[in-house]
Amino acid sequence: MRHSIIALGMFDGVHLGHRALLKRAAALARENGDGAVAFTFSNHPRSLLAGSCEYLSTPACKQRLIESLGVAVDAVPFTAAFAAQPPEAFLQWLCGRYDNRISTVVCGYDYRFGKGASGDGNTLRQLGQTLGFVTEILPPVCCLGAPCSSTRVRTALQNGDLQAANAMLDRPYSIEGTVIHNRAIGRTLGFPTANVDTAGQLLPQDGVYAGALLLDGRAYAAVTNIGYNPTVGGTVRTAETHVLDASLELY
Repeated sequence: MRHSIIALGMFDGVHLGHRALLKRAAALARENGDGAVAFTFSNHPRSLLAGSCEYLSTPACKQRLIESLGVAVDAVPFTAAFAAQPPEAFLQWLCGRYDNRISTVVCGYDYRFGKGASGDGNTLRQLGQTLGFVTEILPPVCCLGAPCSSTRVRTALQNGDLQAANAMLDRPYSIEGTVIHNRAIGRTLGFPTANVDTAGQLLPQDGVYAGALLLDGRAYAAVTNIGYNPTVGGTVRTAETHVLDASLELY
């Protein structure tokens, strides 16, 4: 029966720091013939503790990115009961979830867990000695002169600095969602747009962006407007994409 290598983190955005951690877990699994699993939450703890959170990646996108690195995803809801657990109780629960066959836990240098974020890497290492697993704490991965973090990516996007955000993500930032019906004003003006339900994802700073629309594995050149569309009386912040040189049925 195989053991489990557990990577701990929220992994929102799966930026360069996350990728280094996940790659290390995958490498350890390959070396020992074990399975690598990213244990994460399906909702950000901030959504419970602060009441809301805008995400850098949808759950489906996060899962695809993590699995592409050879790591399975185990996502559970972050609840009030989880938030109230002391570090010891959380780790005992985690070990039981994997049949007490965790061999190594990998986390980042700033990982915190347990009630009031009272547990850190040192806590994890000490408790792991009792619970029977080894702990690896990875150093920060720096980009543009500072450690990569989801907070830095969010700040860059909110400031309109997509170049910095994309560098930390190691890919172009994207939003993902379902095309929904809106007022169809663009169609009457000769510029039909797809209004995307962004499902709680963080939108970049208001503006007009060159990019691509991905549909069924194919990319189409597109222009996306982020904002309120005041010229047509818009009152809700939206993401609307106009596909160039193609006529698509997107609903």
